[in-house]
Amino acid sequence: MQSLLIVTELYGFDVTTGCLRGLCHDGRSLLVQAEPGQQVNCDLLQSLPCPFFLLSDQPAEVLGDMLMLSPRTLVSVPPFSTMEVAAMLDSGQAELLLEQALRG
Repeated sequence: MQSLLIVTELYGFDVTTGCLRGLCHDGRSLLVQAEPGQQVNCDLLQSLPCPFFLLSDQPAEVLGDMLMLSPRTLVSVPPFSTMEVAAMLDSGQAELLLEQALRG
């Protein structure tokens, strides 16, 4: 099962925890884990302007009000511009898209 998230902020890579920290549109914190010497997912995501859709091949692990992606998760970013994602968030269409993706 896949996950589709909307990332609205990234705070940078935390070397002590080995995670890229961010925030999803619904207010949940996001941690993208990395393994020592392998930060491909984190490097990719840090290079993107927010907000953006984030698709992963595995469901995000829910830890209270936090979501976590393992370092072995394959991630991709669907081809929507930052302006398109922001417009979808403002109009409420992003929630509809997420709901449809979860049902599909």
